[in-house]
Amino acid sequence: MNLHYTIGEIAKLYNITTDTLRHYEKEGLLIPERALNGYRIYTLFDIWKLNVITTMKRLDISLKEIKQFLEERSVEKEKAILNQELQFIEEQINSLEKQRHYINHRIFALEDAQTNDLINQVRFIDYSERKIIHLEEKIETDNEVDLAFHQLMQQSKETIQIYNRDFAVLLPIEKIHQRKYNEYSDAILIVGEGQPYDRTLPSGTYATLRYQGSYQNAEKAYNQLLSRIKSLGYYPGPYAIERYLIDINQTSNIDEYVTELQVIVE
Repeated sequence: MNLHYTIGEIAKLYNITTDTLRHYEKEGLLIPERALNGYRIYTLFDIWKLNVITTMKRLDISLKEIKQFLEERSVEKEKAILNQELQFIEEQINSLEKQRHYINHRIFALEDAQTNDLINQVRFIDYSERKIIHLEEKIETDNEVDLAFHQLMQQSKETIQIYNRDFAVLLPIEKIHQRKYNEYSDAILIVGEGQPYDRTLPSGTYATLRYQGSYQNAEKAYNQLLSRIKSLGYYPGPYAIERYLIDINQTSNIDEYVTELQVIVE
């Protein structure tokens, strides 16, 4: 076993820079011996210290507190550090469990969007109130849609939102009647329980239709949806919701795009 290490060997072993080791030396945490040629020499005791420093830094403990611990070690302080590390591990486990849940949800959502039997089929679905993060802004181009969704992500401070791609835009019903299918009034992000939100979508019965491919297919899809609503004696609500189930964020193949239209009916 090697009993002495150079600063370069220690830096490589711990995947840190030599500047970091020099900083620890300057702060009095890790002061190596000096060889006859003046080079720094690290011993096994220094390696133990560096292990302690690495562990405590991961727990966001300041260098000042680490230095105090190294100089005034005790069993009680060691137990306190271990309990703190245990709490850190528990928090990481909880975070990973949440991430696994949302990733599984995204996989399910993509598989559901690929269900061909639902394409071009009008369905009436009862939705409970849905929580959303909302951005009221006139949107007319694909680039403006992408920018709006980026702004929505910035509005949410919940880190788990990185796995949430349930984006949609709102299209006023009068714009549909005017055949202006790209003059949206709002962008929204539909969020799950326990996540921050600023508005809600009303509960009720929604006429829904999914279409595949280019957004130029929207006119045909809206005509089919509104025709079915009218034929059943319903009246459409004030706006349509366009959910992007599969879009440029998931595929470069436009033929794989899936958009879902939702209109609340009375």
